[in-house]
Parts: sequence; structure tokens; C-alpha cells
Amino acid sequence: MRGRPAVDGEAMVGTDVPLGHLPIGSDGIVMGYSTDVGVRRFVEMGFVPGTRVTAIRTAPLGDPVEYAVMGSRVSIRRSDADLVIVREVT
Repeated sequence: MRGRPAVDGEAMVGTDVPLGHLPIGSDGIVMGYSTDVGVRRFVEMGFVPGTRVTAIRTAPLGDPVEYAVMGSRVSIRRSDADLVIVREVT
């Protein structure tokens, strides 16, 4: 799966939520960040506004969470994921 913006025909549902609250198996579109600190790190990992991200799985104790973004798999702490704002898509 490559990171890409939502296209016509893909419904955006609900409201914007923190990435850490995206249910496992769900896709979202990165909308922005809830902080100005550390944004460069998110961009370097592929969490760029307009990019599709999928929640893959959680570690056995619930943290970190693995995400698929821009053709890569990235595991980040839930507290860090909560700084990325996404909109769930169907």
C-alpha cells in the first residue's frame, strides 16, 4: 500500500481523531498535527498530510502500535501517535 491522498469515491467519515485512536485494521488520512514540536520526525516517518495510513496491530501489552504508511511499516508509541490527527476513511 502506497501513501496517497483520498480520491473521489472514497468516503471520509466521522470527525478528525488522534492516530492512536484509529481502530486496528482501519485506514485514515493524515490531516495534520496537534503540536508544532516534533513535526519533522513525523514527516520523516511518512506521516504527511494527505497520506493514507493503516493501523496494523498493537504489541502484546498495547504499546507501541504498528502502522503502514507510504509502503513502510512504522511502530510508534500510542502517546506519539496521538499527536498525529487523521480522518477515518471507508
